[in-house]
Amino acid sequence: MKEIQLTQGKVALVDNEDFEYLNQWKWCLRGTGNGKFYAIRGFRKSKKCNVTCSISMHRQLMKPEKGYVIDHLDGNTLNNQKNNLRICTQSQNIANSKISILNTSGYKGVRYNKQNKRYYAVITFNRRAISLGGYIDIIDAARAYNKAAIKFHGEFANLNKID
Repeated sequence: MKEIQLTQGKVALVDNEDFEYLNQWKWCLRGTGNGKFYAIRGFRKSKKCNVTCSISMHRQLMKPEKGYVIDHLDGNTLNNQKNNLRICTQSQNIANSKISILNTSGYKGVRYNKQNKRYYAVITFNRRAISLGGYIDIIDAARAYNKAAIKFHGEFANLNKID
């Protein structure tokens, strides 16, 4: 593994065999506004074109077909080693996302209803919310989500950590 220097004192991790190829360009750090950062570089589509475009390092490496995205398995968007990247659909990538910063229960897919004092587990699949039931115990709701995540999201499931 090698490091490629980015702006703002950050580095991107890459495989040894990809270092020379990627290091021919100057890479910058770009934030998305939701706490994620990516290594990107600018380029021009043609010599006649004055418009500067950008490409992320992980897309430069993996070259996905149109309509596909790259998932970082460990969630570290600056870890661009090939064993940490996989081509997937946007839906699969979302399934593998971490818990939302807006979440108040502490568990992915679990919400608390103050009126009836129950925890509700919900999972999204094919753009539809699927109710997994109401539970008195938050851990039971988190387990229900995990079971459904394995069923619906398979290898892309991001499970709740339950002690």
